[in-house]
Amino acid sequence: MRVSEQTSDETRLRILDSAFSRFGQYGFGKTAMSEIAADCEMSAGNLYHYFDNKFEIGAECARQCMRQSEEALRREVRKPKVDPGRRLENFILAKLNFLYQQFSEQARFMELVNYISSERWDVVEEHLEVLLSLLVEILAEGVRQKKFFVGDVVKTADTILAATAKFNSPFFLKAYSLPELQDQVRRVTQLLVKGISVE
Repeated sequence: MRVSEQTSDETRLRILDSAFSRFGQYGFGKTAMSEIAADCEMSAGNLYHYFDNKFEIGAECARQCMRQSEEALRREVRKPKVDPGRRLENFILAKLNFLYQQFSEQARFMELVNYISSERWDVVEEHLEVLLSLLVEILAEGVRQKKFFVGDVVKTADTILAATAKFNSPFFLKAYSLPELQDQVRRVTQLLVKGISVE
């Protein structure tokens, strides 16, 4: 990578980090491009060299957050010597814990979630595809170890994703404490694993 390209990428990341922090503290709706530029110690005109508008920045912030979550989940899924049932539970718990931490630290981030959910569902779909592929990986390994009996791993993974959607959604985070949600994850996972386990 050329120095200029590296510098450009670093600047984009600095903009996204600053915007993410401002969205979480002040809200997506009340944030202006000039404020993001000021946080980055650059002119608003210079900011427009990297992003066309606040909505593009918001979408990239959401993608960046989702990618961080996906990396954490991949590490969880690929830990060696973990029982497939426990791996499934750990996967769902890791996703929940990541979301809960993000929203605990960024009180106003829900405004960005609302924007992404209503205007940029393509960003959400990209993330759901990754979650689905990781669940397929867990199920396939369970089948390989003869711990799970699953006819169609993709369809079963999609069903599990639907059954645990509550724990992927920030809308429920204010309704329950983290220990309550973690307990729900364990009980739901127990039922799911029982349904697909080899007797």
